Amino acid sequence: MRLRHLIISLVVWGVFLGTTYSITIIRIDRTENRIRESGTEAIQELSKLVSLPLLGSDAQTIHSMLVYAAKKADLVHASVKDHQNEIVAFAGAEQVTPARNPATDSGEQVSFWEGELPDHKRIHSFALDVLYGGTKIGRIHITLSAEEPLRIRNQFLIMAVLSCVILLLLIITFRYYPGIWAIPPRLISIYRRDHPLDVALESSLVTCPLCGVQKPFSRGLFKRTNFSRLLIIKTSLNKSGAGSDADLKGMRLSDLAKRDDFLWFKRLIVLRCAEIIKKLAA
Repeated sequence: MRLRHLIISLVVWGVFLGTTYSITIIRIDRTENRIRESGTEAIQELSKLVSLPLLGSDAQTIHSMLVYAAKKADLVHASVKDHQNEIVAFAGAEQVTPARNPATDSGEQVSFWEGELPDHKRIHSFALDVLYGGTKIGRIHITLSAEEPLRIRNQFLIMAVLSCVILLLLIITFRYYPGIWAIPPRLISIYRRDHPLDVALESSLVTCPLCGVQKPFSRGLFKRTNFSRLLIIKTSLNKSGAGSDADLKGMRLSDLAKRDDFLWFKRLIVLRCAEIIKKLAA
């Protein structure tokens, strides 16, 4: 592989990797925002539902609500505390990493922070005061899984490593095994040879493999009884149809071998014919 090809390959790989990285960052940001919006909506709805049961200390009803919400919103953990900060009911994982520096949404007063479970799974936690008649009677806390952004990041890392390995394999193959790239064209030619095209020969044109002139296809197109009389070079002053080949001025095929000044032309014809035979015999 030439240096120019190597540089082009690295540039293309770098552009591809940079574009994929940008798309991955956008996907992670959107996923994080979606989780945060989903958690905010879920905790606001639960806060309204558990306010009355919490006022009456109905732990069974609160637990049923939390279990239903956990199944519906795919919550990892949900718990409700009373005004004395005692847990009234919970559902899901019992141990959740406490908030160190919770961020608060000033508009909704929803506290938000990131943490992890004991098995090191990432989570997003939300907390909100439970109000009844404008008075705080407790606090609700829910946790959502944050594994999806991590999966997106891991997918990018796997793709980056695989693309790097593939690029290295291609470079090594081009550098030390250049003959391997002749295999696909051979396979294609074999496939085409074994699967002939459905062509209406009667209305088709055939191209002379030697001169490239197109003529209507027929069985007797290339049949001649006397090649020695074939004019291979004709003067441009003669017009077609002026007479037979013997009456026209020019150089016949049989005379070509006798002219030393046309040795190069004869060699080109021989090489071209050999190339045609080689392709037909492949």
